[in-house]
Amino acid sequence: MQVDCGEWRAQLLARLLASTGALRFGSFTLTSGRRSSIYLDARSLLSSPRSFSAALGLMAAVAAAEAPETECVIGVATAGIPWATGLSLLTGLPLGYVRPQAKAHGLGRIVEGAQPCRALLVDDVATTGGSLASAVRVLRSAGYTVEAALVLVDREQGASRRLSELGVRLARVAGLREILDSAHCLGLVDESLYRKALEELGETA
Repeated sequence: MQVDCGEWRAQLLARLLASTGALRFGSFTLTSGRRSSIYLDARSLLSSPRSFSAALGLMAAVAAAEAPETECVIGVATAGIPWATGLSLLTGLPLGYVRPQAKAHGLGRIVEGAQPCRALLVDDVATTGGSLASAVRVLRSAGYTVEAALVLVDREQGASRRLSELGVRLARVAGLREILDSAHCLGLVDESLYRKALEELGETA
């Protein structure tokens, strides 16, 4: 009997994350400062051109469906830059990125690359949405229109709600729960780690 391991994008992403060592279990401090037993090291996908290309294909499909009005792709430094670059190459859209802070020399810019346009903001993983929200404010103050953001994985810890308050919709390839469910179903993570992850997310199998 064939087992349903969830939506195909979540299945493929779970396989890509597991095969590159990007899906990790242990004890980690997230960007938000929270502790977690689950860490998504999406940068590990960059070490495998084939996996990186496959993940970019997933992001491009979501971008086309969720933000067809996009005029430029803007990455959040630093983790979002390679993903935004890949999407720019796939779509032919202008590329830019948001610095953590303005340069203290040269032109003193905080946004580099693409000039003000209707931007799709790109990052690898969303947790609470703090970095994304900050980038939205910076872009808008610089004259960009930002109505959508795209991430590979949404950890579902408040980012969608936070961006919604700014009038920005968060698109994703998959949520963390979807990835964990698919990884478990496909035999990519053992039962004890899966159960612990669900407990942390406040879920029950």
